[in-house]
Amino acid sequence: MSHTPADLPENLIVPRTDAVYNCHAYLTKVPIGAIVPFIETFTKPGDTVLDFFAGSGMTGLAAVRAGRRAEMSDISELGKHIATGYLTRIERNTLRAGAEQATAAARKALGNLYQTARVSDSKPEEMVRTVWSFTYRCPSCSDTLVYFEHISPTGSPPTNCPKCDHAFVKRLWERGPDIPVQVVVRGEDGKLSEQLVSEIDLERIARAGTDSRQVKVPSLPIEEHREMFSRSGLGKVGLRETKGFFSARNAIALYELWSAINLTRNSKLRQKLGFCFTATLPRASRRYQWGPKRPLNAQNQTYYIAPIYYEWNIFELFERKVAAAIRADDELYRPRDSFDTAAPATQVAASYITASASNLAHLKDESIDYVFTDPPFGSNIFYSDMNLFHEAWIGKATNPENEAVVHTTGKRKPGSAERYERLLRAAFSEGFRVLRPGKYMSIVFGNSSGNVWGLMQRALRDSGLDPTPVHISVLDKGQRSVKGLASGSEGVATVDLVLTVRKPCEGEKIQTIRLATAASPRSCIADAIASLSIEDAQNPSHVYARILRRAIKQHLPLDGFHLSDVLIALRDAGYSIDPKSGLLIGPRKSRPFAPVGA
Repeated sequence: MSHTPADLPENLIVPRTDAVYNCHAYLTKVPIGAIVPFIETFTKPGDTVLDFFAGSGMTGLAAVRAGRRAEMSDISELGKHIATGYLTRIERNTLRAGAEQATAAARKALGNLYQTARVSDSKPEEMVRTVWSFTYRCPSCSDTLVYFEHISPTGSPPTNCPKCDHAFVKRLWERGPDIPVQVVVRGEDGKLSEQLVSEIDLERIARAGTDSRQVKVPSLPIEEHREMFSRSGLGKVGLRETKGFFSARNAIALYELWSAINLTRNSKLRQKLGFCFTATLPRASRRYQWGPKRPLNAQNQTYYIAPIYYEWNIFELFERKVAAAIRADDELYRPRDSFDTAAPATQVAASYITASASNLAHLKDESIDYVFTDPPFGSNIFYSDMNLFHEAWIGKATNPENEAVVHTTGKRKPGSAERYERLLRAAFSEGFRVLRPGKYMSIVFGNSSGNVWGLMQRALRDSGLDPTPVHISVLDKGQRSVKGLASGSEGVATVDLVLTVRKPCEGEKIQTIRLATAASPRSCIADAIASLSIEDAQNPSHVYARILRRAIKQHLPLDGFHLSDVLIALRDAGYSIDPKSGLLIGPRKSRPFAPVGA
């Protein structure tokens, strides 16, 4: 069945809930369900798809899913590790057996550090997780406040010193040592049961802290010049290397499990087990946030540690990730329909090269049938900084020199935007070089700053590709929380655009487009909001994305189109944001607009 750009939806909603997406965390992934429609529209089976900002390889996986060849490249060592793990197929029983063998060896080496005594019958039981809390010293009476003990039932922070009633202000109170406050074990009925920390727990935690294996735990420094060092406030809490994010017990357990995995003789099995191991790391760390109703996971975009966090049993996390890897393989290689019986047995060629997007020397001219790529969005995320957390274990660290980011602090801030634009221009030009004439490139991009959009717009215009997009989609990857839904009100764009442009054929003349300058961005924004439909007005980010799409189609320079101006214009037009759903409430309306399809 043939597809055309007209078949692609202008509004693409693909939640981040599939088995492949959730198997291994990586920053700003695009679900393969959002990529496959583009691949099927612009290629045919057997064609070669390229992603030169490949990250964790979602484009390559989508290509494999669609029966196409995949070429992937990125500077990210972690991205290559994850993509290779996804693409390494191991029979499920072999994977389970390998995991059980590695876990058994690690448990034996760990000894009884995870063991506690179950309160109901005093029998030894391995802890499932331990809850840890920040402590603070009252500046008035010097009494210690245990954060966990004084939160509200809904998780709201303490308000006063429990002894002298002095107002609690987190940033003004001195931090004390973190302490364990609760242990969760399996009860006699097999259900999870909470109990207070015992002397046995405290003894084993203390013993782990002085264990000689602590010096063997892989670690990388997070230097002060790193953007995420300052953004995450690591200097204030004395966290300057990656192993500091693990409890003493978990650091040893991870070390022993990693050692056991690396003794696995079968190289493919070792690769897949290593992939499952690194997938556990965010939750295995102190970044795994406690919640009053359920765990809140770890924030992948910062090194933030919440005032209450988990120390989770490593072996339980690893077992879950092995099961997740099996589900991901089932999803990736299952037949797509009744006519696709060969899909599970077919291994489509896919390669991943560590290379800068600005230099694709490994690819020949006009050798690629389609490009789908997701470049870093300016100053939103610093991949090389966050990747250190995993790369300490895999033994290779990403070189940040050619990272496509805009620094906002430190010595690299001056000229950072210009460097970012040059790198994007070089990357898009390389994409132009390797694309076959008449073929297409789709670019996923999102930012709340019109200035960053302007950088991308100029880089794309100068690449040689036809500057008029053949298609522009609004990509909504779904939001998992009210905070995410409402983030438009905080000045953060939560949806992206997918711009598809074409490489002209040889001798073909393309219309030279001069960007219009007569229209004021603020007047364009006001005009767009005045004609809003219910579909357009789901939340501020959707409105912003649609305004950007309109500006691109009208060949307007994007530098002046900022999300903050959209928020002001929405407010001035009488819109507000529903605090529970994050959806826009229209002028003189008591209920928020319903999402598309509701």
